[in-house]
Amino acid sequence: MNNKSAVSLIILLTCFLGYSQGFAAKKIDIDSLRVTLDVKDVPLRDVIQLLVVQTKLQIVYNDALVKDIKVSCSCKNITLRSALETILKNTSLTFRALKDGQVVIVKRSSKKRNIKGYIRDRKTGESLPYANILVKNTNYGTASNVNGYFVLLNVRYFPCTIKVHYIGYQTQEYKLSEKENNESITIYMQPQILQGEEIIVTAENSQIMEVAVEPSQIRLSPRQLSALPAIGEVDIFRTLQLLPGISGVNDGSSGLHVRGGTPDQNLVLFDGITIFHVDHFFGFISTFNTEAVKDVRIFKGGYPAKFGGKTSSVIELTGKSGSYNKFQLGGSLNLLSGNGVIQVPILNRGAWLLSFRRSYTDVIKSDLYNNIFDSIAGQNTPGNPRNNNPNSPESRDPQGQNGRSTVQPDVFTPDFYYYDLNSKLSYNLTNDDIISLSIYNGLDNLDQTQDFGVRQASNGNNAGNNSTVNPVIREGTKWQNFGMSAKWSRVWSDRFYSNILTAYSTYHSESSSSRDTQAQSPNPAINAFSSAEDNEVKDITFRIDNEFQLNASHKIEFGSWLSQTNVKLLFTSNDTTDILRNNDEAIQTSFYLQDQWRIGKTLKVTVGLRTTHYGPTRTTYFEPRVSFKLSLSNRLALKGAWGEYHQFINRITNENVLEGNRDFWLLASERLKPSYAEHKILGLSYENRNVLFDIEAYYKDLEGVSEFSQRFRRDPETNPDMLFFLGTGISKGIEFLAQKKTGKITGWASYTLGKVDYQFDVFNQGEAFPADQDRRHEIKLVGSVKLRNWTLASTWVFASGAPYTAPESQYSIQLLDGTLRGFTHVGDKNKNRLPNYHRMDVSLSRRFITSDLAWDLGLSVFNLYDHTNVWYRQFILDTNPMIIRDVTTLGFTPTISLKVNLR
Repeated sequence: MNNKSAVSLIILLTCFLGYSQGFAAKKIDIDSLRVTLDVKDVPLRDVIQLLVVQTKLQIVYNDALVKDIKVSCSCKNITLRSALETILKNTSLTFRALKDGQVVIVKRSSKKRNIKGYIRDRKTGESLPYANILVKNTNYGTASNVNGYFVLLNVRYFPCTIKVHYIGYQTQEYKLSEKENNESITIYMQPQILQGEEIIVTAENSQIMEVAVEPSQIRLSPRQLSALPAIGEVDIFRTLQLLPGISGVNDGSSGLHVRGGTPDQNLVLFDGITIFHVDHFFGFISTFNTEAVKDVRIFKGGYPAKFGGKTSSVIELTGKSGSYNKFQLGGSLNLLSGNGVIQVPILNRGAWLLSFRRSYTDVIKSDLYNNIFDSIAGQNTPGNPRNNNPNSPESRDPQGQNGRSTVQPDVFTPDFYYYDLNSKLSYNLTNDDIISLSIYNGLDNLDQTQDFGVRQASNGNNAGNNSTVNPVIREGTKWQNFGMSAKWSRVWSDRFYSNILTAYSTYHSESSSSRDTQAQSPNPAINAFSSAEDNEVKDITFRIDNEFQLNASHKIEFGSWLSQTNVKLLFTSNDTTDILRNNDEAIQTSFYLQDQWRIGKTLKVTVGLRTTHYGPTRTTYFEPRVSFKLSLSNRLALKGAWGEYHQFINRITNENVLEGNRDFWLLASERLKPSYAEHKILGLSYENRNVLFDIEAYYKDLEGVSEFSQRFRRDPETNPDMLFFLGTGISKGIEFLAQKKTGKITGWASYTLGKVDYQFDVFNQGEAFPADQDRRHEIKLVGSVKLRNWTLASTWVFASGAPYTAPESQYSIQLLDGTLRGFTHVGDKNKNRLPNYHRMDVSLSRRFITSDLAWDLGLSVFNLYDHTNVWYRQFILDTNPMIIRDVTTLGFTPTISLKVNLR
């Protein structure tokens, strides 16, 4: 080698070393460098070269490992890490980012590991149930259980990224290195705040509701509900009424009619406590305080074998545990009630939460309260507020010139209040043991009286039999829920998890109604009467629920329920006649087993069986169930479910035109067999990051539909069972849902086409008729838009008119002893329909933040364009002809609310 060659070699080596040192010193971040790929069946080595060109990084690999591999990828402006994970996800290769500036492609470790841990709220430290956990860029995932625990078995994708999605929270990613051990991890989720100057809102996860991958399952975020319009205060059940398949146009009740079912056919669980009555304030507000609830799941049908005892749906509410990290205090005030919440951490291993809500309507009667009461009391009528029948005596003789007085009833303002209390104590005994104690108590007390003023009564057209009556209707109602549960949860191993729960629940209602007249009328149908009802339900339940992750493809769930239920009922008429007197008790024992089976990468099937032995009928009922989800592509899925269900305690409808409908609870027996339903569901969904389109069709066969009526008098004094009637039914329909999940404008639109028919031998000559809850068409629009620091939201609902039964005439018959018995002739069952229903609600809300406090201000308007909606038709038989009145729901009703929390 000559000197010139030596000098050239030295220069080359120096330049190479300088370039290498510069490259090594360069700090690389594969999470910030962005690339774009669009390749199909391209050799992996060529794809790697494309990444080198775009990033200027050195990617090192053994050619023998990649020479036979081809990949397809279409992605735009993603991080280098995501690109590498995508192109390598279906291969035996993985990558490492070295500190010297190189990315090395290596053979994936054959060692498989379990990934386990908890999902928690970053702000409070409490667990988050039913979060979705996914190994990024794979189809491998799971969901956390009710205590936020999850496990992924035999994961071979290392290094990898765990992606966690939870409604109402920002999506979180957690990176695991190849050296990661098998210790439990904790992934903290950042709450999504919709308002506030100092919060940057991302486009992800700001929706209020989320459609789950399972058929007919929807989740709701209580944290986001404050943005929606409300009557007085935020309400969980009224928000559920805005979902497809759930009737949302009954202003007088927060109860849920799910796919043609009745409210008593819904299994409502709050921290494992069975709640029998879900209404406050005449039904305008549900019994659940939003400030005490952190998660809501609703199964509209086809629900798994884990749940039983009801034939329509399951609503599972998980109460807040409270803050594990710091003391928190908050309160709110609206035009109906006040609410306070306190959260106390316990040694950084537990928390205690206490919330209390009470109305002040017995002290201050706001305009909102008066409007609601007028609607409930039947004083909301269009036109002449007391009479809309042109053929009535008052309409024909408005000045009373024929000796009749106009109707100007004196209304006694009711004495009314309600309250509810939630208390929950949670404590982590060890990393594997959690105990919790939850208590709920709620009460409503109402004293309502109406004076209908002076009326002229006559018997037929015989003026000589006319008499003057002054009917006064007095009603008093009191109902109370109380429940408590104690639960121990334990992680026995990575694969095996158990919950042991004991719950006690009671519901007690007392009501009395009386009609007094100052003068007796020749028409016995309008003379004084009285009735009283006392109904009590007690339930004690012991549950064991187990989860066993057999392998990556099979998750086994099994357990047992043992419950003792006691129902007392006393229903009297005129203080002397017992219409019903029951004191029944039932013990039922249930066992269930189900398997969530993943078949390949596209099919998930859940197969289960529930058996229940019911004491009063001495019968064991078998309930097989199956559901599936088939992924037709990354965004399109076919889903379906089938199952059989039995119900052993029913709320019976008392069909009585004169006295109005009144419901009560009874246990199934040999005479009143358990009701039965068969669910058939098929659906299709398309979902990407921004939008969701979902369609589901359902068909339910119903047996053991029951109704109580005194219309057909068959010696009820000696045989009250003759007042009960059993029938069958069919509920069918199809639901359409379109949801926009991200961006400044979010919300959904839904349409439900449904039909519910019942069939009883004694009604309508045995022909099928529409059920009370039948609504042929329902449309719901829900939207919210962010306007800087404000959130504007609106809802609009439309529904076909509800069916109703109308009386046609009244008469009396003289009995053998010379006394007269009055009768009312009632037309065909639910032959008529009310006018269509529609209304729009709007709200405007904002969060104000100071150094110590967070203030949430909300303005809401119910029925913005003041549409007159008929709630029901009232028939007053004190005159001849009878008076027909349209009782309407709330008109234009503004409300305001304020909530304050310590930061």
